[in-house]
Amino acid sequence: MTKKWTPARVGAVVLAVLVVCWMALMWLGGSVPFRDRQSLDEYVDEKMPQVSQIAGQVAAETGGELTVMGLPYVQVCGSGDTQGYRVVGYTTVAPSISFERLEKLVKENKHDWSSTVQVEKEIDRDGTRDIRLIDKYGGLAEFKFSEDSIAMRSRSACLPTDKPLNDPGQFVLPSVEEAFPGMHVTISDNTNPDLHPVPTLTPGANVTPQSGAQSGAQSGE
Repeated sequence: MTKKWTPARVGAVVLAVLVVCWMALMWLGGSVPFRDRQSLDEYVDEKMPQVSQIAGQVAAETGGELTVMGLPYVQVCGSGDTQGYRVVGYTTVAPSISFERLEKLVKENKHDWSSTVQVEKEIDRDGTRDIRLIDKYGGLAEFKFSEDSIAMRSRSACLPTDKPLNDPGQFVLPSVEEAFPGMHVTISDNTNPDLHPVPTLTPGANVTPQSGAQSGAQSGE
C-alpha cells in the first residue's frame, strides 16, 4: 500500500533534517556580551511575531496552507553569570514555492535585527537548501527548502531575564491565533501539545485564527 505524502508527512521528513542541522547551530552564541543582549521577554514580544509573519507570508504564496509541526517552548541555557533562557519558536511547514521566490520573500520581509542572511547556493544531498536569518546575539530563523515543502523554525540565543531562572514555564508564548492571525492552520498529529502553554490545541485539528484578542485558553476561561 502506497502512503499518501500529505504536507504533514513531507514536513516530518524535512523536519528531521532540519533538527539535525539546527542542533549543530544551537550552541553558537553571538558576539554581544550576555548582559548586553535583549531580554527574553523582549524577544518574545518583538521578534517571535516577526518570524511568524514571514512564515505566514511564505504560506500565503500557496493559498495560505500552514501546518504546525512543533510548538514553541522555553529552555534553560548557560550557567553562572550567563545563565538565562532560550526560546524555540514554532516549527511550521508550507507547500513549496521556487527557491528564488522564497529567497526574495525572506529578504524583502526580514527585519532590522537580521544582521546576517545566509543563503545556501548548493543543494544538499538530501535535496534541501537553507536560508537563515541570524541576529547579532546568535539567534536565528531558518527556512529549509525542498521540492515538496518549506519548513520554517526559529530559536533565540541564550538571553538574560530578571525573572527566576528555574522556571521555563513562567513565560507566556504566542498562541497559534496570535502567531498566525488570519491564517488557516493545521496542527500536525506529530505535535506534542504538552510543550505549549495553550491547552486547547488539539493534534490533527484545524485552527481558524481570531485576530486582535487573547484566546480564552490563555486567560483561563
